[in-house]
This record gives sequence, C-alpha cells and structure tokens, in this order.
Amino acid sequence: MKKVLIITYYWPPASGPGMQRVFKFAKYLPKFGWDPVILTVEKGNFPSYDHSFEKEISDNIRVYRTKIFEPFEIYNKLRGRGKKKSIPTFILSKSSNDSILDKAIKYVRGNFLIPDAKIGWQRYIVKSGLEIIKNEKIDLIFSSSPPHSLQLGARKLAKISKLKWVADFRDPWTDAFWQKDIARLKFAKNKDKKYETNVLLNADKIITVGANIAKEFENSTGKKIEIISNGYDKSDFEINKTKHSKFRIVYAGTLGESQKIDNFIEALINLKDEFKDRLEVSFYGTFHKSITDLITLNNAAEIITIHEPVDHNEITKKIVNAEVLLLVIPEALGNEGILTGKLFEYLATNNTILGIGPKNGDASNILMETGAGKMFDYDDDITSFLEDSLNNWILNKEESPTKTNIDKYSRERLTEELSKIFEECL
Repeated sequence: MKKVLIITYYWPPASGPGMQRVFKFAKYLPKFGWDPVILTVEKGNFPSYDHSFEKEISDNIRVYRTKIFEPFEIYNKLRGRGKKKSIPTFILSKSSNDSILDKAIKYVRGNFLIPDAKIGWQRYIVKSGLEIIKNEKIDLIFSSSPPHSLQLGARKLAKISKLKWVADFRDPWTDAFWQKDIARLKFAKNKDKKYETNVLLNADKIITVGANIAKEFENSTGKKIEIISNGYDKSDFEINKTKHSKFRIVYAGTLGESQKIDNFIEALINLKDEFKDRLEVSFYGTFHKSITDLITLNNAAEIITIHEPVDHNEITKKIVNAEVLLLVIPEALGNEGILTGKLFEYLATNNTILGIGPKNGDASNILMETGAGKMFDYDDDITSFLEDSLNNWILNKEESPTKTNIDKYSRERLTEELSKIFEECL
C-alpha cells in the first residue's frame, strides 16, 4: 500500500468542516490503496473543539504532532482571555465594535503575518516532515488549507524530498472574501500574491472545493484545477428521525457579521400567531455580537433560541430531526464561490434547506441540482416560503423535497476521486 503524508492544521480535537474534509479522506483512503500518515500541530488554537472525533481515529493511522508558534495566544493575553480560549473564525472581519487594540492587532496580522497567523508552523512542517518521509517511506505529499501558510511548508518539503505534491484548497487565498476587510499595505498584498502564485505553479496537482475557486486559480496559473467538493459521511447519518409537536428550524455552525439573516428574522416576525405557536427555531454554534444584537433588537429572542456549540454527533441528531435547515452565505465580494461544509451534511438529512446568499453561486447551483431547497437573496421576502413549509407540515404533506444526485457527495466516493488524482500524480 502506498503512503501519503497529509499536512493539515485542523485535526481532532479540532472540529469544523475543514477538519472533517481531511479526517474523512484519511478514513477512506486505505480502501483505495493509500495509507495516510498525518502531520499536524501539537496544540492548535482552533475556533471550536470536538473530542468525539478522537474516538473515530483508526489505530492504523499514524499521527505526528509538532510544535507551533501561535501569535493569537498573545492576542488572547492582551484581551484578558484564557491562553487556550478559542478564537472565532470571524475574528478578522471588520466590525464597528473594534477597539483600538483590535484594530492594531488586525493591522499587524494583515501586514506582518503573511499569509496568515500560522506562518510560525512552517519550519516545523519541514523539519518533522523530512523525518517522517524518511522513516515512513512516504510516496506522496498532500496538503490541505487554510491556513495557507502550511502550503509554503509543503512546497519546501516537496522540493527537498523530490516527492510529488498535491495541494488542496478549501477556500480561496488572496481573493478570499475576508481579505477585503483587512487593511493591508501594498507590499503585504504583493508578498501574499507572490506566495500564492509560487504554490499554485509548483504543486503537481491542485484541488479545490468548487467551480468558482477553480476558475480563479485557472485564470491566474493557466493550469487545470481539479474539483473535489466537500461532502457527507453516510455512517454519520444512520439516525431515525423522531416526530415532534413543533415545526423545527435549525441553524448549525458559526454566524459572522457578514452572514445576513435580517430577512429571515423579518419573516419569522411576520408569521401569523397560529404558525408561531407551532414553530421552534434553534441556533447552535458561535455567533458574532451583531447577530445576537439583531435578534434582541427585533424582539425575536422569544422565537429563536441560541445554544452553545455541541459535538458533531449531537448536532447531527439536531439537523436530522429538523424540518428546515438554515444556510447563510456571507454577503461579500466573491461569495459566489463559497461552499460551506455544512451544506453537504444538510443534504444528507433529506430535510428542506433554506438558503440565504447569492442566487448565482455554487451553493445555489447545488440546491437546484439536487432539489434540496431554495436560495434567497439577502433582501428577498421569505415569509411565503416559511408559511408554505409550515402548511405542508401541518397538513402532513411531503415532508421534504425529492432529492437527486446526492450520492456523488458521499465522503467515500469523493475519497475515491482523490485516490485517482494521487495515482495520476505518480
């Protein structure tokens, strides 16, 4: 069996879509002739943690953990937060509530930690990676980002070892929507772009999650970009749905300031009382203050219940047992290419998906292709959608839309595609 060195910052106890993408690849790769060896961090500072995944790691997977210098630990200290206090993914987003300290930290991050705050891991990737390659007799290098700084370490590791290298991008690099909120000097932008171009040109194969990101990379490099989307693991969704006296709408994950839910809240408020009495709306995850303030100011706190993040196996039960699942794409330039990992887990539930985001985006295309739900723009009125969904539920009509083409997003099938790319690379 051939061996692949997988370089990833996110690995259990980290949680989130980025971790799951690599985690599930590692789970199914042995089925297709590849033995995964993991290179990750010893003590990462993750937006969220989920120790339940640690129980799923096969004993046959070797995991090597290295040191890393984390500048955001200094941020936590300056803000009076605990050293290992998790930092939400929207930390770099522009906010009207930013203090002078917040603005200063974001300025330093944008102009001196290039391409990102994990740049301190690069030297450890190279040092440990070379030892692993020698001891494990590695055949191929696979690196998945963000953080994109790990691609710089992978590039150097591939150059020294002379091994083939496949680079995976879950998000854009310099064209990412959050980059627009960072006050960057010209030299910083140019340096970041140079890093990106160097990585894209030197990787033997490049993979990304959607058509829009692939198009951006192809335009800048002239190289063919492979697309392997995020997906869902069938084994995670072997759950029987329970009946409930309430019509359940669930949101799972992070909501940043750019993820606008104004029209969703307005629709909830506009519902007739007879519908509101049958409704249960639950948000599970981490939420920007602007989101909680919006809910409070609109007197929607009686309708929407905010919950702390829960483990993956628990949130899976919540979304399976919902009638409607809320999906919110950030409102930002370039958001057409945003494909959140939760979309695919939503698909696996066979429940209706209510999307808020660009109607011409990759996520909207998947909803139309699968018949899984509908995407509304940020200013669209979605009251009728909710009323129709509630009416159908009350009348015990078809509970969810008829879906097609869902199986192609299974983690096992996607890993088979990845294994073929590995073989082509060799």
